[in-house]
Amino acid sequence: MDETQLFLMKLHLLIVMVKAKLKGYPTGDFRKEAVLENTAGLFKTLPHLNIGFLGSNISSHLFKERVKLLSVMAIAIISNDYPLGIHRREAVLDNMEIIIETVFPRQKISLFHEVLMAA
Repeated sequence: MDETQLFLMKLHLLIVMVKAKLKGYPTGDFRKEAVLENTAGLFKTLPHLNIGFLGSNISSHLFKERVKLLSVMAIAIISNDYPLGIHRREAVLDNMEIIIETVFPRQKISLFHEVLMAA
């Protein structure tokens, strides 16, 4: 597994975790810690990542900025004291959708109800 594949797996996991939180699944200490560790890994990898694999019309700089924004949003959303109004929710969903269309265009990112119910 190379650095790009590891980055994609972490990005996929982050998207699933944020979607789960937005859908109201519980967020226990282990899940919070997983999101924080995952986000730190994304931040560490992102500056050095060659994203020529995208093959789309989105610039690499813009894509990296979207991933950074999602990471910051994920950390804020996972905390219990973050007020998530309709505009913030829409901003998170829009950003995730653009990232998904860019990196995972033909994949449906599913949430696994049984797994996510255990915090």
